[in-house]
Amino acid sequence: MENQYNASLQSVLESPLVDVVKSLNDPVPIFPPDSLLDKVFQFIEANYNQPISLSDVAIAVGYCAAYLTDLVRRNTGHTVNDWIAERRMLAARALLLETDQCVSQIAQAVGYQHEGYFFRQFRKYHGITPQAFRKTQRS
Repeated sequence: MENQYNASLQSVLESPLVDVVKSLNDPVPIFPPDSLLDKVFQFIEANYNQPISLSDVAIAVGYCAAYLTDLVRRNTGHTVNDWIAERRMLAARALLLETDQCVSQIAQAVGYQHEGYFFRQFRKYHGITPQAFRKTQRS
């Protein structure tokens, strides 16, 4: 089951950027189908653009944070925070390509309170800065 989720997440990470651009109007389903975790993924989808944490997700779905962490990791191979970050990165990539908003505006639009943390997360996931990503993808 974990391999199914890893494959699902990997396909999103490797999807063509044309599909990412469509994601603002027609979201790409990045979350794996799993009735046990549907509420978790629905909460993340509905709230990724706000400052949310593992505790917020746990409260929303009625689990304690430790149990939710174990449940999601056991079923997907990834943490709740990984899923939140991946959803935010999907939106950030789309905004970088579709808009001329500055990076600090994009960081706030996808739920990061601090631009510096957004930069670090973006570089961790993509290996380049948001500005470099925008420049290379637009040229």
